[in-house]
Amino acid sequence: MATLPPKPPVAARDADGLPALEGRNRLTPAQVEALNRTYRDVVLADDEDAKALTRRIVARLRRCSHEELHPGCPRVVVDVPQLPLGHFVQINDRVYIGPCEMWLCEAQQVLGLVHQARAVEEARMREDGQAKPQNLLDLDRGGLAARARAIQSA
Repeated sequence: MATLPPKPPVAARDADGLPALEGRNRLTPAQVEALNRTYRDVVLADDEDAKALTRRIVARLRRCSHEELHPGCPRVVVDVPQLPLGHFVQINDRVYIGPCEMWLCEAQQVLGLVHQARAVEEARMREDGQAKPQNLLDLDRGGLAARARAIQSA
C-alpha cells in the first residue's frame, strides 16, 4: 500500500490573522509581505497594542533568514574599491574592502555607497578653499562669449 507524502505544515496564525509571530517557522513571501504591510499600518499608531504588535513584527522579521526575505537572491563576489581619502565602506562595524562574498542586494548597497562617496568627493573643494578645475565653468569659451559680445554690441 502506497503512503501519501506528508502535507506541508499550515502556517499557524495568531489572533491578528498574521503569520505566527513566535517561533522559527519559515515564512512564505506572501507572509513576509503581510507582515510588512501590517507593520506599515500600525507603526505610527500611538496606543500600546500597536506598539507591542510592531515590536513583535520586527522581532519576527529579524529572525527570518535571508532566503525568506529575498528569495532567489544569489551570492556574488564583489571587488570593493577603497573610497577617496583612504576610507573604506563600513556597514554595522563590518568593513568592506577588496574581494568580498556577499548577497546581491548587499553588493548593490555597498557599491551604491562607493558611487555616492565618489560623487561627494568630486564636488568637494580643494584644501586651499579653491574649487577643483573640473568643477569650474569657463564662461569665456565658445558660444557664450560670442553671445555676450553680440548682446553688448546691440
